Amino acid sequence: MLVNKWYLVCPSNELKNEIKKYKILSEEIVLFRNPDKSITALEDRCCHRNVNLSLGYLDKERVVCGYHGWEYDKSGSCVKIPSQLEGDKIPPTAKIKSYPVQDFNRWVWIFIGEPEKASEVKPISIPEMNEWPFTYKSYTFKADLESTAESLIDPYHIAYVHRNSIKSFMGQIQEHPADFNLKILDDGVEGFYKRANVGTIAEKTYFGKEENIGTIIRFYYPNISRLEIHFKDRILLILEHVYQVDDEHVNMMQITLWKNIFSKLPAFAKYFMGKKSEKIVTEDIDFLTSNQKILERANGNLHEVSVKGDEVSLSFRKFWRKKLNGE
Repeated sequence: MLVNKWYLVCPSNELKNEIKKYKILSEEIVLFRNPDKSITALEDRCCHRNVNLSLGYLDKERVVCGYHGWEYDKSGSCVKIPSQLEGDKIPPTAKIKSYPVQDFNRWVWIFIGEPEKASEVKPISIPEMNEWPFTYKSYTFKADLESTAESLIDPYHIAYVHRNSIKSFMGQIQEHPADFNLKILDDGVEGFYKRANVGTIAEKTYFGKEENIGTIIRFYYPNISRLEIHFKDRILLILEHVYQVDDEHVNMMQITLWKNIFSKLPAFAKYFMGKKSEKIVTEDIDFLTSNQKILERANGNLHEVSVKGDEVSLSFRKFWRKKLNGE
């Protein structure tokens, strides 16, 4: 699993002084914001009888185990045992794991790995996350991590997987195979291509009647894919953050951001983008889980047939596997 990396958790304004629990790279974690606005991230376990701390409650900046009332501070140290006599020392081993965590670009990020390495690695910086309106939703399902990370930037699947949701909205590739202008970077893969504007009359009236729609694809190692659609005066940006939940499941968080789209109707824009995003992700998950089921049944005895039009996927996989082998 990809350790010693920063992972997205949730928008900063959603984390309150209440327990939220997550499972990332098989580690069960509780997070909460303290009264001083700092964030605490701890192992979701009381070291007394090994039950989940998420079954407990908060007392300001402390988390209280709901079983016997043991209290932990932000470092993971037990600081109160109600059943002890006054003056008794708390055992030095009464401590659980804490995690580096921070607010960055309006989002909460957590570092999974060796805590002392957190300062050596920075969260992925995407300025639009700090500036543009957005909607998001997370999904956990059984799938291959590599395939999930690749799915957003796969250019040809849009016309088929999303034929009932995106339809003509993002245009269609009419050049086969298209020129994707791919670049292999130190931290990922980047490309640019054009999609023919085959939108409806209503779509062209609002988004523009230009012949082509510029499309940027990007993968930021280790966990964010980017699809950016440029209309005449408007931009739609889709990000997908992925990670391994455990040996069988992955988590995909799709974040949809936009610029100058339904600007005078922000509530409608968020509703519209949210509903559209949910439909799109559901369609992707159907195919990603199907892929996983077939591979599991075949027990590794299948191969894939690729063609020149798979250039983006093949370049991504080559980069991804080289990075993993270097970890």
